[in-house]
Amino acid sequence: MKETYLKIQNIKFWARVGVLNNERQFGQLFSIDVCLWSDFEKCIDSDNVNETVDYSTLINDIKNHAKNFSCKTIEKYSNEILNLIVKRYKPSRLEIVLTKCHPPIIGFSGKVSIVKIYEREA
Repeated sequence: MKETYLKIQNIKFWARVGVLNNERQFGQLFSIDVCLWSDFEKCIDSDNVNETVDYSTLINDIKNHAKNFSCKTIEKYSNEILNLIVKRYKPSRLEIVLTKCHPPIIGFSGKVSIVKIYEREA
């Protein structure tokens, strides 16, 4: 059995997510990686872009959602994004990695990510 999935890396966007009031008021930089499993066979056979996932639309969906949403935790926000993708694109499996690029933690210059995995029930 062949396995095919769409992988989109490093989608950058500004989101209002964080415990601190300033994080929710002004926002900060996030990035997301998306791996989406779907039936790509029709597109493979026909080469018809209407029979596959339009990744430009998916990217814009994520960026547009960020403009109108605010919460305190990346856990909640990652679940919002996962639900948005599942509802619109109906993948058989989905993995997202949501990263807060510059968390406001004194003495910490790394990134913080959460990984969410979805699998459609058979």
